[in-house]
Amino acid sequence: MTRRDLAVSLMATQMMTAAAKGASVASDDTIRKVQDVLDRWLAAWNASDMDAMFALFRADAHWVNIVGMHWKGRAEIEQAHRVYFDLMFKGVPQSLEAIESIVPIAGGAVSVVVRWSLGAFKTPDGHRNPPSRDRMSLVLAPDGDRFVIVHGANIAIVEEAQRFDPALKAPKA
Repeated sequence: MTRRDLAVSLMATQMMTAAAKGASVASDDTIRKVQDVLDRWLAAWNASDMDAMFALFRADAHWVNIVGMHWKGRAEIEQAHRVYFDLMFKGVPQSLEAIESIVPIAGGAVSVVVRWSLGAFKTPDGHRNPPSRDRMSLVLAPDGDRFVIVHGANIAIVEEAQRFDPALKAPKA
């Protein structure tokens, strides 16, 4: 199964679950536009192409990085990412594991949650981080016939904590 097949399968499951719960469902066109942003992000990351990555952002975007730094505006987001990319992430592979949700919001925008895997990297203080998984929350807004990133937050998945997630426990009857 290809990455795109996996994403489509996961989205179909999400849409059926949302429909069963009475939630709004993203259209096929919306799903395609979200997938396009994610494909372009992934290609830019893995090619170390920061120009392509930041073409995905709206000028007034905000970003909260994995350690809680809040960057305001594309120029600030880009400058900070370039510094850290050069220090830690150049050549570190990233792959899309899943699109966990796409929720339509006002004005044609969408809230998206995706899960990525990231290869090992070295932090600025020399610590070697092992391969990891992250969950990214994005707000994408329409810009012509595509979406652009207006807000992003990247959160480390703490694997050992996942078994304590109360939302994953089946409710007792």
